[in-house]
Amino acid sequence: AVVSTQSTGTNMFISEVSPVSIRGLLGMSYGFVLTFGILASYLLSMPSIVTDDKGWRLFFCLPIIPALIQSTVMYFAPETPVYLAVKHKSLDQATRALTKYRRRVAEDEIQMLKEVQAGASGGTEQRSIGDLLGDESQRLALFLGVGLHMAQQFSAINAVLSYTPEIFKDANVGDPVTATVVTGVVNCLVTVVTAPLLDKLGRRLILITGTSMMTLAYGLLAISQACNERESMGCSGGWTSHMAIVSVFLFIGGFAGGLGSIPWLMVNELFITEYRGLANSICCSINCISTIILLLTYGTIKDSLTSLTFFFYMGVVLFFLLFIVLFVPETRQRTVQDIKEGLETQAKRFPPLVW
Repeated sequence: AVVSTQSTGTNMFISEVSPVSIRGLLGMSYGFVLTFGILASYLLSMPSIVTDDKGWRLFFCLPIIPALIQSTVMYFAPETPVYLAVKHKSLDQATRALTKYRRRVAEDEIQMLKEVQAGASGGTEQRSIGDLLGDESQRLALFLGVGLHMAQQFSAINAVLSYTPEIFKDANVGDPVTATVVTGVVNCLVTVVTAPLLDKLGRRLILITGTSMMTLAYGLLAISQACNERESMGCSGGWTSHMAIVSVFLFIGGFAGGLGSIPWLMVNELFITEYRGLANSICCSINCISTIILLLTYGTIKDSLTSLTFFFYMGVVLFFLLFIVLFVPETRQRTVQDIKEGLETQAKRFPPLVW
């Protein structure tokens, strides 16, 4: 529960204090911290570091450090300008808060705060799920947000990260532990490389590219495992190990650059201020439920399908790739009001029964 609240609050905060021009770059900072944490967990779990049965205590102690740092820093951080403008109805307080997050406040940012405040009718009232579903554009935004978060987890990323050593072991990789650590390094590097591209190439293009990479990676991984298990067919050999390593790296790279961080970023871009907190809570809940379902079913699916397991997940990722291509709009360099108007136009293309 605490992690879910932290995920929701952190991404909302970053979105509301970020300039539109670098909103994607700053939004990816959340993803980088996650990938760095995953790499740290890989390093700390190496046999050369965890030398006895008490080593697991280290994992529970280290997270205390960043938690204390963030708690201390956030205590002195001012409230977000958007929140002050909408909830407190105070443009002066919002402007003063904005000056603390900028060296120089541009006139267009103040104008944007005025537009947000003017557009937030009834901003001080508690919004319900019924209100959210009653708004055509926000109902579509919820469909997109939930879909992206389901795509993130049902791509089986947590299973891949959790079972990476086992995947490499099944592929007869010589040193699964080292290969797993290198996977974590790739995860971090791709996130760093992708971050500045979000505000240049756009969220949609990077999502499509990353998900396409994941689909291809699953196909290659499935082929390598199928050949490795069918030695009698004469297709096994050292190349299957190499293909497995390349496939996992390709998958992690595609995920880190796309579905890893962009769903968290786009949920905060798709919704207007009044519904942003509620929508984040719903999407985060769906994310957690999807994770639980995935981890509970992965073992059963793997035991049932054996070498065909990753063909199954390739189909799942391909389904969500089509979802992104058909429905997810571009949000790069667009204001909240502009995105809302775009969603209203998009919603009108479909029968009312759909939205």
